Amino acid sequence: MITVNEDSSLLLKNFGWLEDRKLPLPDYIDEPNTPNIVKSIISSLYGLKCENSRGNKRIFEVHEAYIHDFEEYMEDLLEDTGLETLRFYPLGSMSEQSGIIVLDEHGRFYLAGDELIFYGKNIDDFFKVVFFNQRTGLSIRDNQKTYYCYNDRDTGYLFDTELGWLGEEKKLSIDY
Repeated sequence: MITVNEDSSLLLKNFGWLEDRKLPLPDYIDEPNTPNIVKSIISSLYGLKCENSRGNKRIFEVHEAYIHDFEEYMEDLLEDTGLETLRFYPLGSMSEQSGIIVLDEHGRFYLAGDELIFYGKNIDDFFKVVFFNQRTGLSIRDNQKTYYCYNDRDTGYLFDTELGWLGEEKKLSIDY
């Protein structure tokens, strides 16, 4: 079971989610070797299809084509970022973005597409980026350097594999 704030809970409930939702894990998840936080998120969200106010869909299912080459795809994507030691797990897709939504071993949300974009340390942060338009995503590039997605400006902070983004949370606000 995952914990979400009131805004996220209301949004998810509009798409059929229940607080005690716990589906069996999809076959691609190696249950004994997957962190509990990741298993909890996937079992709670898997199969949901959500749509934002602009009609963009977030589908918490992963097409088999992505699963087949996932490890190799992530290895290529992570090259030179400094995040090569993190383990990633596929979660879903977004209709207006190429790539897939992934979780790292700490339960943080990303988009793995042309580059790796950090969306947040939990589902509430993720929703603030992809549904509520209250935060920006961060592009993670060479040597763990991060850039704001909305203006491609260097944030001046690095992304740490254990701690996540090392900047101030308020600097992720769209209003910052």
